[in-house]
Amino acid sequence: MTNSTRDRARTLGLNHVNLVVADVDRSARFYTRALGLEIAAVTQEITFLTTPGTGDQLALQLAGGPLDRATGKSRTAGDSGGVDHIGFDVTDAATLETLVKLAEAEGGTLLMQLPGENGLPTAFVADPDGYIVQLTARSAA
Repeated sequence: MTNSTRDRARTLGLNHVNLVVADVDRSARFYTRALGLEIAAVTQEITFLTTPGTGDQLALQLAGGPLDRATGKSRTAGDSGGVDHIGFDVTDAATLETLVKLAEAEGGTLLMQLPGENGLPTAFVADPDGYIVQLTARSAA
């Protein structure tokens, strides 16, 4: 493969992260009410959520649902399969605090909060299925 081919061959960005969940409605409530994601599309198999203004997508798929049965896979909600966490940037430290409280109100659990690489707070929250979500403030104000 030549360098010019390698320079042109690249992805357009991350399309989505797919989470296998125990209850799609519960998970959709958590991500929309606690983190402000919006429902982008609902198919027969998957509910797609998006972060407002960015197009990042999170897909929620029912564990043991039709896709699992069609592919012969047996997956468990909350099993990260080697993926440690999903990270979201938030505007500031105050927004991070608000989102942590909303996450806890929607069935999430604060696991830890510490200064991030920029010295601003970072929080790790488990969603209702146990997936870990990192929230990182990008400014103090």
